[in-house]
Amino acid sequence: MEIKSNLENGVLHVSIIGAVDNEKAEELKALFQELLQKDFTEAVFDLTYVPFITSSGIGKFLIFYKNVMSKGKKMRVQGINSNLLELFKSIKLDQLFPIEP
Repeated sequence: MEIKSNLENGVLHVSIIGAVDNEKAEELKALFQELLQKDFTEAVFDLTYVPFITSSGIGKFLIFYKNVMSKGKKMRVQGINSNLLELFKSIKLDQLFPIEP
């Protein structure tokens, strides 16, 4: 898994490349803690190159989302493949934050 991020005009763009298994989910947790220290108004995650994500990885996204919302910031996901989109919708993540295919 590779992660790239950049901050532009208050929008934090984060690209995740590769599968997010349980081991990689722990890396996400550490990265999310770092990202929360940045000064942004919205976090946009590009999951175009994420073939699958475990429940542990989804849990890390939920914790990040909760922290973002508590600070009055926004989050959205884009570039999600159809399998992940189905999974995210089945657990109603699309009701928490925007998800764009």
